[in-house]
Amino acid sequence: MADSSRTLDLRQVALFVAVAEELSFTRAALRMHISQPPLSRQIARLEDQLGMRLLERSRQSVALTAAGKALLPEARRLLELATRAPEVARRAERGETGTLRVGFVGSMIYTSIPTLIGRFRRTYPDVEIVLHQLTVSKQVEMLVAGDLDLGFLRHQLIHEQLSSRLLFLEPSIVVLPRDHPLAAQRTINLPDLSRDKFISFTRQDGPGFFELLLRICGEAGFSPQIVMEANPLSTVIGLVASGAGIAVVPQSMSRLRIRNVVYRRLAGARTTSELLLAWKKESVPATVTNFLALTGEDAQSATLSSHPT
Repeated sequence: MADSSRTLDLRQVALFVAVAEELSFTRAALRMHISQPPLSRQIARLEDQLGMRLLERSRQSVALTAAGKALLPEARRLLELATRAPEVARRAERGETGTLRVGFVGSMIYTSIPTLIGRFRRTYPDVEIVLHQLTVSKQVEMLVAGDLDLGFLRHQLIHEQLSSRLLFLEPSIVVLPRDHPLAAQRTINLPDLSRDKFISFTRQDGPGFFELLLRICGEAGFSPQIVMEANPLSTVIGLVASGAGIAVVPQSMSRLRIRNVVYRRLAGARTTSELLLAWKKESVPATVTNFLALTGEDAQSATLSSHPT
């Protein structure tokens, strides 16, 4: 009686494939480096386990039964999977396959961050990258919870469960309506804007950038009159275009072309914001380690090269 509950012995399956392909026990034994009697016994045990004959034997020939013909392609696939499985596991362990969940703040699409992600895709094409556009606070929450593997953030990250790497230091610029009295100047002194109304990125979603605005204005001798908060930064610039006020934004946002606004440098102000790559300290996946290695040459205090116009 067949014992179908037993797992197939891969050695027996390999021997069956050899006999089926050679149609000779003698040649199969030579191919598998085994003597003929134990080969015959192993095939007989496989047939007993399956409860069916796989081979028709005679002194002159060996032929596959209908069951043997049906089993042969499946047996080949089983052996191929068994051969591939360890390498599949090793590739996953090395971070060459799997999924990498990445969060980013929307303004970073105007920086070199897409280039970093593209480089990772080319180097590890079998890793699926899942991108999530999220605020800084939401990224921190999801990184801590283990729902994100990496986060691209702005400003200093303070959380005991997370590590971070500085990617860039990016200057800030001021966005003015095209008909603003100072729009003709290439560089703006921040104190000259003390009477203007400011539109800010929301304090809750981007506390670091909100605090940057308060700091640089305070250092310039005034407190900004913030009349509106908005998210994302493209909306902030759109509100400037409508004449609702002016805004301080990262320099890379000057790549966003919106009618009726101009981007101008700020003179004499410490306006740089930090662009960080963050991840959870414990149980760092190999995919994250690989991404960090790829970005290592960029992970330094460097000023972005975009220029306001």
